[in-house]
Amino acid sequence: MRDGDLAGAAEELYALSPSDFTAARDEQVAQARTSGNRDLARAIGALRRPTVSAWLVNQLAREAGDQVGELLALGESLRRAQQDLAGEQVRELSAQRRRLVAALVTEAKRLAERDGRAVGLQVEREVEATLQAALADADAAEAVRAGCLASPLSYAGLGAGDEAGAVSWQRAPAREKTPAAGAPATGKAPATGKAPGTQKAPGKEKTATRERAAGRRTAETAAEREARLAATEAERQARQAAAEAERRAAKIAEAEQAARRAADAVAAAEAGLAEAEARFTSARGAQESARQQVERLDKELSLAIAAESQANRAARDAQRGKEAAARAADEAKRRLARAQTAAGREHSG
Repeated sequence: MRDGDLAGAAEELYALSPSDFTAARDEQVAQARTSGNRDLARAIGALRRPTVSAWLVNQLAREAGDQVGELLALGESLRRAQQDLAGEQVRELSAQRRRLVAALVTEAKRLAERDGRAVGLQVEREVEATLQAALADADAAEAVRAGCLASPLSYAGLGAGDEAGAVSWQRAPAREKTPAAGAPATGKAPATGKAPGTQKAPGKEKTATRERAAGRRTAETAAEREARLAATEAERQARQAAAEAERRAAKIAEAEQAARRAADAVAAAEAGLAEAEARFTSARGAQESARQQVERLDKELSLAIAAESQANRAARDAQRGKEAAARAADEAKRRLARAQTAAGREHSG
């Protein structure tokens, strides 16, 4: 199996959406088996389907390569500044880091939206954690640059967590880890000055090792030891200062986010107030119109009442006149009757 074959297969597969990954991987496994390359088939079959957050970081490596490259270069500068105990430079680079990480998380959300995916808070945190791990650890940076993550990375101060499980394939092998004290720097046997086939007896080898260690301890002067301890303490303090700066930055970011939410709430409240004021103004206008109509109707009612009173008085006066006229008519009828009676008597006498 050639690395180039696996590299091409991995790059092609991890560029796909997670929903398309398994079918495409199985198809490539079948093709490798058909071509007789069983080792390649097994290697491709071992590639794991990426989580949504890992897929988004892979997409960033492909579609936002310049921004990712800028972030990883910043990570190298930040690690050097921390090693050199350059506090001011660490603070400046940390501010740049926050801006770059935020921009890349925003870009990842845009890529997910383009693919029809909703990015939840957990996925967003995993993307950010992977980018932070790439900033802090060179191996994690290479893993992100390769664009073949199967799961998100994290950094806990001692390197990126579970890189071997998170990275399905890398374009280039990861850099060698710094060997532990007393361990050989490479996978080869330690040089002893003997021929390759010659070995020391175990007891003598242990004795020689102890003597060399004792010689090194003796060679370190008190001043050197003090300087070493001072450097270690300074490095510890620098790490604490960097961690404290990160915590403060996180608090500032949270406060800024809270301020933005409060500003949005104020804007919404002001919009609601403006709408309420408009409704109030409209209601006041309707109230004023109704009041004016009531006043007009009151005047008309007063006039109608006055007219009614006048008409009532006129009706009473007319009634009294009618009654007086009736009495006068009755009196005239009585006088007429008397006159007719008297006239009759005169004719008969």
